Amino acid sequence: MEIKVFNDEDRSLYNNFLLQSEYKDILQSWQWGEIKSKFNFNWKAIRIGFLENKELKGIAQILERKLPFGFSLLYIPRGPVTDWDNLNLVQDLTSSLKDFIDKFNKKTIFLRLEPPVNTTKKEVKEILKNNGFKKYFKIVQPPSTLLIDLTPSEENLFKTFRRTARNLIYRSEREGITVGVFNNSEITIDELKGFYNLYRETGKRFSFSLRPFKQFEYLLKEAGELVTLKLYKARIKGLILAYGLVLILGDKAFYIWGGTSRHKSYSKFFNYGYVWAMLKDLKNSGVKTFDFWGLGPLDNKKHPWYGFSLFKTAFGGERSDYIGAFELSKSKLNPLFKVIDRVITPKYRATSS
Repeated sequence: MEIKVFNDEDRSLYNNFLLQSEYKDILQSWQWGEIKSKFNFNWKAIRIGFLENKELKGIAQILERKLPFGFSLLYIPRGPVTDWDNLNLVQDLTSSLKDFIDKFNKKTIFLRLEPPVNTTKKEVKEILKNNGFKKYFKIVQPPSTLLIDLTPSEENLFKTFRRTARNLIYRSEREGITVGVFNNSEITIDELKGFYNLYRETGKRFSFSLRPFKQFEYLLKEAGELVTLKLYKARIKGLILAYGLVLILGDKAFYIWGGTSRHKSYSKFFNYGYVWAMLKDLKNSGVKTFDFWGLGPLDNKKHPWYGFSLFKTAFGGERSDYIGAFELSKSKLNPLFKVIDRVITPKYRATSS
């Protein structure tokens, strides 16, 4: 299998393959790589394609982090993107990726990847292990997510919600909740600042890492070519209670960033009406799958994600547990980085990286 390194002229080829894939993910989009390169210290995006008889069979956006003295770390979030159901293809692609990394930089310390693959695909784990990848003890992206199918009618979709959720949606509607929707160019800087203020307030409340405002400005500027944006604003009686920024890639939507108020009169129920309005709007916009982005275990009430995971699952959907992170070690220095990961890196992350 031949590997092609993409440049800016190949952007459309890369994007078109991503859009058509069942395993597409926002973290493998060209725009996401640009964001990482511009707003995250010392990261650079490298895009490659896997060709078989000159036909593109897979893509990968590799994030390279430069270190002193020429060393580097490599990471593939939710990739590579390929037909993970075709095990022969997965074997060829994994082997080719390993060969590419072997030649890429002699001072590469490791390559870590988190494939967009469910834990049910045990054969994929074996293929990775047979090609020198070892299961890594810590992940960067959420270990699980909730996928909601938006193709049923609104009536049938509503029936899949937990009874409590349906009742609280009715209550929020009785209280007069309104949800404003802003598409791409309709999102003003003032609205973006309003979103960011509530997002920052929520981040401090739950102690999750925050992204700089300039990142969202850039995302807004670049929206429309491949990734489109929708900004939602929930209000009751003039009070702004929530903002949510949804990224849409083809027929799939990703709800990664949001912020909510803790207003004592409405905090117990307004989120249900807010999310229902969001789902209806996305459905009417042609979105088929809603990725609720991040789900924790429901059998551990002490887990820091238990509360919002319980909330998310009230909307039905299907839980998807990823196979986790795999590492290809390339340097004797790698054990040092594992120690750093064990000591410094937080056990739970509430946002993507």
